[in-house]
Amino acid sequence: MKFTISHTRALAGNDISVTVDADGGKAIQSVLTKLDGFTIAEDQLSAPSDLYERTFSGVGTAGIGAEHTLSVSATLEDGRVHSSTSMWTDAA
Repeated sequence: MKFTISHTRALAGNDISVTVDADGGKAIQSVLTKLDGFTIAEDQLSAPSDLYERTFSGVGTAGIGAEHTLSVSATLEDGRVHSSTSMWTDAA
């Protein structure tokens, strides 16, 4: 399972891009994305997929010195959960 997460500070909040790439013939059933402890998406895929991509625009708050934690959890068809966490602090 490969997670690719990118973030940039927006005029209001953060612009975030999430990609989850299953490997080894596995399929993703659902993806839960949280920013600073708040759920910003809980996606149940209509058909299991080996790739998930989603972009969020202007989510959360932003400001000089603000600390953020983004966590992404992907549940596979077999029920196993894989997670990735990204932490950053807004610069000036």
